[in-house]
Amino acid sequence: MRRDYTFLPPFISIILLLSTLSYGQAWSGVVAPSRAIDWSQAGLPATLPDGETTPNPWTPPTRTQCGSTVNPSGDTTGATDTTNINHAISGCTTAGTYVLLSSGTFYVDGTIVLFGRTSISLRGSGAQNTKIKILGGGAIQIGEAWGGSSAPLTSGSNYAAGSTTITINTSSPPTTGNLAWLTQCDTGTSGNPCSGTQVDNNSVFVCGDTGSGICQYDSGAVGTPMHQFQYVWITSVTSLGSNNYSIGISPGLYMPNWAYALTPMLNWQDAAHIAVGMGLEDFTMEFETSATSGSAYQMAEAYASWTKGVRFVGNPPNRVVSVGPTTKNCLFMNNYIYAQNPSAFSSGYGTAIQQGSDSDDLILNNIIQGAMGIVGGGKDEGVVEAYNYARDIDTTLYSIFEYQHTASAAFILREGNQMGSTLDDDTWGTHNFDAWFRNYYSGYDPPYVSTSPGGGDPTGIKIDSYARFENAVGNVIWGPMLTNYVSSANYIFYFGSGSDSLNQPTSMRWGNCDSATSTCRFVNSEVPSSLASPNASYSNPVPSTTTLPATFFMSGVTAHSSGGTGLSWWKVCTSWTTFPTSCGSTQTQPFPAAGPDVTGGPYANGYAYDIPASLAYQHLPVDTSYQNSYTITGSSWSNGTETLTVSGLPSSSEHIMGGFQISGGNCATSGAGTPTGAEVLMTGSSTTTISYALASNPGSCASGTVEFPDVRQFDESVYQNDSGGGDPSVNPPTGLSAVVN
Repeated sequence: MRRDYTFLPPFISIILLLSTLSYGQAWSGVVAPSRAIDWSQAGLPATLPDGETTPNPWTPPTRTQCGSTVNPSGDTTGATDTTNINHAISGCTTAGTYVLLSSGTFYVDGTIVLFGRTSISLRGSGAQNTKIKILGGGAIQIGEAWGGSSAPLTSGSNYAAGSTTITINTSSPPTTGNLAWLTQCDTGTSGNPCSGTQVDNNSVFVCGDTGSGICQYDSGAVGTPMHQFQYVWITSVTSLGSNNYSIGISPGLYMPNWAYALTPMLNWQDAAHIAVGMGLEDFTMEFETSATSGSAYQMAEAYASWTKGVRFVGNPPNRVVSVGPTTKNCLFMNNYIYAQNPSAFSSGYGTAIQQGSDSDDLILNNIIQGAMGIVGGGKDEGVVEAYNYARDIDTTLYSIFEYQHTASAAFILREGNQMGSTLDDDTWGTHNFDAWFRNYYSGYDPPYVSTSPGGGDPTGIKIDSYARFENAVGNVIWGPMLTNYVSSANYIFYFGSGSDSLNQPTSMRWGNCDSATSTCRFVNSEVPSSLASPNASYSNPVPSTTTLPATFFMSGVTAHSSGGTGLSWWKVCTSWTTFPTSCGSTQTQPFPAAGPDVTGGPYANGYAYDIPASLAYQHLPVDTSYQNSYTITGSSWSNGTETLTVSGLPSSSEHIMGGFQISGGNCATSGAGTPTGAEVLMTGSSTTTISYALASNPGSCASGTVEFPDVRQFDESVYQNDSGGGDPSVNPPTGLSAVVN
């Protein structure tokens, strides 16, 4: 059983413990066991390999400083600082320590590497004080791909879901305490390498990179038909004789379709290059326009490692951050990403977080601006994306979103996120058993409204063709442009193009609130309770209750109407005496923040509140050092909308979005540089104009300037501990029932 994360009086702890033991997983009674996993396993493990312990999956262990504080050299070429930082890291031979960077600006033109040793963190003196500028091909990398071995699983191996022991045949087995990954060929293929023709078995279908319409609509991608991956930690290696070895793995197998006929393999690499217990904390990473790395920050080949309290500014090619490949039980939390270069916006489909080829990672409580939010690269299982806030997609699109983009995502949980939309798409392959729980999707980036065909229609949850056995429970899908319940345009739900007969019938919807019907729907016919063979075991009984649990992945955390959750990141600083060292006031949101049982919220007829990351974004100061001044050459006002004609706006993007200030002229805002009272939010834009809401005609605004973009100052101290047990209005635990065996 996983740890209890709240700080409760003893008698309450006993009640919760008994309830957990008798009732099972948080989703029990709502989602069938065949369609879900133990998502409380995501994030940092309770005990790291070096013996350090964590109080919960989102809190790294306490560490002590190693060596002297590293100071910036002043060498703007990047060579000296790169060498000095790497030397300080390599000089730390004691596990459970950190290298401290002082205040100032460091320039990096090479690769800062964190691997080859256990449990070292690279820590700044705060995101506002320590800045690392990434130049040219510079990068920071946790873990490194190096070497590799593999072995086939035997016919006598245990392939049942939940199995924690497998059998392989090899003369050189892996060692205990190493990261490994299980793979097998796509449905209908076999061999090493995998070959043959992928075939839809009308059940749990794994397929991708076909170059045809078998399971994807993009005909350009062709690759090896091997997309099912699960990353595991090797807990034991026992010889059985004749080169057969019993391998203990943690956790057990997730997918129900592991089979000897699909040529399953166990893979591992040189353990010396796996990052174990490595951390990155508390500084700003700024990507210069010269940055050329496809991903200038990558957490890959890593176990029990984390990135926490880091501000990322800029957009190197393809993506800002990579979580994966080959990561397990890693944490990406309390970070801020502004995914554009403030002085040179990029067009197209920029990505803030690329996640994929990983298992049991936890992406939690991050703020994302400027590009597509979280893009799943496939070959991933058991990942949790929770309580992330995303807005202002400054690309060719008009609503920021999260999506699984590549083949074979499975058992991915999205919980409590607040953003435009989400999807499991069929661009490059299949998905199975993914879940959405208590998210708030508005279909757009408020208050920016566009129905431009080039940007796509406003959307809610898209469960595309060949995404099967999906679960959408307790979500709030509500926005002014989401007017159709199940449709291909302006929709709450979309289910493929009709080419997959199992897509919608195997998906579950329960307790979702939507703007198309203006209701929260508990509709029996939207629960796949009687699936026919061969899918009968994946049927989901109609829940006997409309009461939903507070969370699907945080063990012991229950509903709290006004605080007392015990979560270290749920209380938010909303004003600062001195930023970021002195907080003037705080606010604690109800938990859960969205769902059919939530009332009084500012959104969706009261069903949704801001999550902590959204609240933090609204109250963090603007970092004026990243703002550019653009001259207003003309203006017009009509029906409550002011439109400014602006010279020199970023022209490589179809539009810009988000907050800005106006300096000078009749439209000037007061208190520029603070989010309260001074920030203006765009309702529309082009390469030459910016529109925003204004109650009355101010006259000509020419001669003023637009100050943009509004990158936030940041420090993770904006999130504070919401101590448990102190709320007299605590709701009782939800989702409990008596079970007679």
